[in-house]
Amino acid sequence: MSGKLTTGVVSLVSVAALTAGATTAEASPAPAPRETASVAAASCGSWIQAGSLPGRWSTVNDHCGHFGRPGLKLGYSWAVYRGSSICVKVKGFVNGQKKWYNAGCGRSGNIKVPWGNVLAEKEMKVKGAALFNWK
Repeated sequence: MSGKLTTGVVSLVSVAALTAGATTAEASPAPAPRETASVAAASCGSWIQAGSLPGRWSTVNDHCGHFGRPGLKLGYSWAVYRGSSICVKVKGFVNGQKKWYNAGCGRSGNIKVPWGNVLAEKEMKVKGAALFNWK
């Protein structure tokens, strides 16, 4: 096979795996058995494309370190572009301890949560059959 054809086949298989909710080789270690993860790489601060499955919580991570400071609140936003509405929980920090905040359900939304004086990656837990953008 030619290099271009091989690259195209690999790309199609990768896209099919992501839309089916499979993890990629670069994704973080496998989550707990009741969770799945799928996320496409993006630069820090830009919208990230992700997907979630019906009936189970999927975890997405932006793979970017966010520096906090006392009193800082960090924002999350999401918008479904294909599929049903999603339910969302987002990670924040209180006194240096991780805490999950319920951000509600819908096709889009945003929330600000306490971040505090930590360096950590943004994470969301999502439930519902959808492809969405988030940051």
